[in-house]
Amino acid sequence: MITPYKDSAESKVDQVRRMFNRIAPQYDRLNLVISLGLDRSWRRKALSFLAPYAPKHVLDVATGTGDVAISLVQTMPSVKKVTGVDISEEMMRIGAEKVHQLGLSDRIVFDRQDCTATSFEENTFDAATISFGIRNFPDIPAAARELHRIIRPSGVLVIAELSEPTNPVLRTAYKLYAGNIIPLIGRFFSDDKDAYTYLPKSIAAMPQREKMVAILQEAGFSEAFYHSIFPGTCTIYVAIKGEPLPEIPEETMEEEPSVPVTEG
Repeated sequence: MITPYKDSAESKVDQVRRMFNRIAPQYDRLNLVISLGLDRSWRRKALSFLAPYAPKHVLDVATGTGDVAISLVQTMPSVKKVTGVDISEEMMRIGAEKVHQLGLSDRIVFDRQDCTATSFEENTFDAATISFGIRNFPDIPAAARELHRIIRPSGVLVIAELSEPTNPVLRTAYKLYAGNIIPLIGRFFSDDKDAYTYLPKSIAAMPQREKMVAILQEAGFSEAFYHSIFPGTCTIYVAIKGEPLPEIPEETMEEEPSVPVTEG
């Protein structure tokens, strides 16, 4: 199992919590730099797969500083409430500040939860989202089963996650960037030198594409597929619980207002 701190006796959950609590103040800006400014467009693309289902209550898992939760209520008219869950108190504190600044505290709430065993009742949410967080879960199949339990029938799970390109040339270029440049940027901007060495290792270790689809299907989702975004460094997974809803007309998303970015 890949963990942030190889010499630590802590569980992966505790290590990940500690890591994100430490890098929280720099997290938004570092994401922008490391993804070459693409992280927001990747999130928006992921939400475009959710919009046709017109969910009202969405669970945002590994919500971090709340960017996806904010985008959901700002760009998707159907969404009335978002519950953002994470294990990092500091990340959610920053998220709550952004939500307050935008006047969205009545529609977005934050809650610390273990993604493999939440306190939510069955069939609670119309949909769930996870953006760039599932690779940090200690037990991805268990988390998939838990999400299947708490999503309502005909509900949908949308995951955006970093991935390795399948094209050999692009894969070589990616590995050079991920293995050398990302840790260097992380050490320069962050107080935690291990966090951005862990990042490319966690991407390489997680199940990708067909393997992730198989996990979602084994968890009980009746339909699952993936969509790769060029050059293959981001993959979106969509999984439906039970029978899919009838097609809903497009134009279900609006333009996204600017979101506050925290300074480190």
